[in-house]
Amino acid sequence: MNFDNLKDAWADDRTDDIPLAVRKIPLDETASIVARLRRNMQREFLLQVIGFVCLIVVVLWSPGNALSIFIVSTAVFLLLTQAVYYFSRFYLFYKAVGRYDLGLRKSIYKITYELELNMEIYKSFNYCIAPLVALIVAGSMTTSLFVIFIVSGVAQIISFFLFDLYVRTRYGRRLAELKKIMEDLETEE
Repeated sequence: MNFDNLKDAWADDRTDDIPLAVRKIPLDETASIVARLRRNMQREFLLQVIGFVCLIVVVLWSPGNALSIFIVSTAVFLLLTQAVYYFSRFYLFYKAVGRYDLGLRKSIYKITYELELNMEIYKSFNYCIAPLVALIVAGSMTTSLFVIFIVSGVAQIISFFLFDLYVRTRYGRRLAELKKIMEDLETEE
């Protein structure tokens, strides 16, 4: 059998199979959501850096005795250690979101999962740094351990509610939009 016969047989072979439906993924809508998400993350990083600089300025300009200097320097060390870890996690997520192929359903699922995970990580980061920031500020202003602990406790309680609300309003909307796209894709099947 030669190649021409095989080619003719292939061309004559017709099937009555119905072609599979192609699922349309809303690429523009998904790209817009991801772009806004990345923009929010850039702003967050910038605001965090500005906050750290302001905190360091407060620490440097405040007088203190040996105990308050020890408390403040320990809290600053813990704060910076945590910030390096969490910012590296957020940076990896930020880079990964930019590389996903938004036309693939699997990528949309992965972005949604990663966003939800990073929202929880971001909340835990803020819950961890809130008492440290309060400790740094209170330790810079007063030498009373009682006042320092009261301020740290109140800051933790307030930050719990404020950061949860902030993350839900800032990133929860994007998560809900991505989940809506996922639901739409599932209903098309």
